[in-house]
Amino acid sequence: MNDKVLFVFMTGRENMAKLLANVGMASKIKEADPDIYIEMIFLTPAVEALNKKQVMFKPILEAIKEARKRGVKVIACEVAMKNVGLDKEDIEDGLVDEFAPVGGIYVLNRIKEGYETLTI
Repeated sequence: MNDKVLFVFMTGRENMAKLLANVGMASKIKEADPDIYIEMIFLTPAVEALNKKQVMFKPILEAIKEARKRGVKVIACEVAMKNVGLDKEDIEDGLVDEFAPVGGIYVLNRIKEGYETLTI
């Protein structure tokens, strides 16, 4: 397995079980191998799951917090946020490590850096 993995989340409320399962997988991989570097980027419509005001996303937010505790980096795409009407104030402080101006460019750069990408 590559030592750098990027989970690219594109699944949103239409398949929350898949989203939750894969956030959990990122966390479990990091727990199993603390030396692996894992990032999760949330694109449209998955970025909606970062909204602290939506009760339906609470299990996903808790899973993201657990992943962060284990050292998984969380990135939110600013273009995706704009597309779904999400502001930085709608996201709990400390939940996101970085806001990428354009998620697609962020993903492309990670691929160039040798990241294994898993698109969900």
